Amino acid sequence: MHNPRTLSLAVCAAGATLVCAAQTPVTFSGVTSTAGNTPATLYAVDLNNDGITDILQDTGLSAPGFTVSLGNGDGTFKPPVHYSVASTSPIGINPMATGDFNNDGIVDIAVVLDRDAKIAVYLGNGDGTFQAPRISNIALPPGLTFTEGNAQAADFNADGKLDLVAWATNFANGTVPTSALFVLEGDGAGGFSNPHEVLDGPLFQPIFQTLVGDYDSDGKPDIAATTYVSGVNGEPVTTVHVLFGNGDFTFSDTTPYTAQSPFIIGSGDLNSDGYTDLYGINGYAGIQQLGVFYGNSARTFSSYFLTLSGTYPVGSSSDAANYMSQFTLADFNGDGRMDLAVMGSDQAFTQAYVEFFLATDIAGQFTMQPVPLAITYKEDSAPIAGLFSGSFLTPDIGLNQSPNYGSPPQDFPSYLVAEVNQASSGWFGPCRYPRSGEGFNVCSPGTVSGFTATFKAAANSYGQLRKIELWVDGVKLSEQHHTWGQHAYFNFASTFAPGTHSATFFAADVDNRLQRYDFTFTTTGAP
Repeated sequence: MHNPRTLSLAVCAAGATLVCAAQTPVTFSGVTSTAGNTPATLYAVDLNNDGITDILQDTGLSAPGFTVSLGNGDGTFKPPVHYSVASTSPIGINPMATGDFNNDGIVDIAVVLDRDAKIAVYLGNGDGTFQAPRISNIALPPGLTFTEGNAQAADFNADGKLDLVAWATNFANGTVPTSALFVLEGDGAGGFSNPHEVLDGPLFQPIFQTLVGDYDSDGKPDIAATTYVSGVNGEPVTTVHVLFGNGDFTFSDTTPYTAQSPFIIGSGDLNSDGYTDLYGINGYAGIQQLGVFYGNSARTFSSYFLTLSGTYPVGSSSDAANYMSQFTLADFNGDGRMDLAVMGSDQAFTQAYVEFFLATDIAGQFTMQPVPLAITYKEDSAPIAGLFSGSFLTPDIGLNQSPNYGSPPQDFPSYLVAEVNQASSGWFGPCRYPRSGEGFNVCSPGTVSGFTATFKAAANSYGQLRKIELWVDGVKLSEQHHTWGQHAYFNFASTFAPGTHSATFFAADVDNRLQRYDFTFTTTGAP
């Protein structure tokens, strides 16, 4: 069932002296499909290489495993296919990461086994199905086992093999367990070994976060992570760490921000400058702040904070709303600027929303727009951005909603909801994204008018894209950073001397893993 939903824009979330340009509102139409059991985390990735974003999710409070829901291209999904995971944990919140772990051009799934010291890799068949897992036994320090939270994949030593980042914890260490973050070396065949400890410290509560980006834009992948201690009143105090990679499994630890509350971080290139940025929301009900941290080459961050209140006009019981998830990033309204989306509700928890933070032309400032969901459920996942509708152009939103919640081992049904982007105007890039999970769609490979050539392309990756470069006759002419997750686009024109020219597009992930597309073009006339 399609239910178009939109609300008028709220005022720009900043001080009274700030003037924000009018923003194009977003409008979405909700489509619901049956999912598996209630998950803790959703992953947006093309699992069967058709260019349509699929959904991978863990099994949450149910027995360990994961489900694969392949997209139909209209916002709906095929019935979920369940894969069991041989974990010693009683529940299915096992961290996962996707990528091409055996370099065969097909996406795979790595599962970190909670309360164990093993990694299970499910190699893909290319059609959305997966082989029996390959198990790697990891020599963690005594007392440590892997735990819940995020896992991430990237090539940290530039050997062409994906490595894995995962948290481990010593739960036997009294009431305050110790924790450590490890990078595991990949062997290029779906196996892992040689754990490198890159961050450690006490743990107040198990809210493990790990992100990967290139925050200083040096071509070497970095890690963002959060650690927690107990504050004076028992509240969690969050420290954000950014570990700048040196390209050899060593890192330089920096701490750009400490929040006196839980702080759920997100990561992506928000201002399209080639540097990965961080963002998140402080606090619970009451006064909340959006924090945005723009990366730069000096390995520091330019920070901006917006105080948020009064954003939900429907069903609110107080001036502020509850924001309950990690952000996702894409240009949702087609104005050429990347926006943010987060899950939220009113204070009474009677109405669920996806709250959009639409970027303005002022650094760190956004116009806010809530889009209400048709049904409020007990549990809602963080939203994820993807190409669920098969438009291969406009970013949609996906999430999971469950009508119940409880404790293990209860199994609850849940629903996948695709909020399909209904934009009828705006500019989302010059080309549709490829009809494959990885690769290029070059819709203008040096289209010539006299001595002027135009270059337009879009790219997909199994990793996190950072840029597209254009090289002509051995010289780099342009580097652009219009990226959101696994997608990027490029648009450029220039003049050339008469003759035939050799050109190459490169698409680079945050760990500088490359895809390339070679072509030639011929110009005439005088430049």
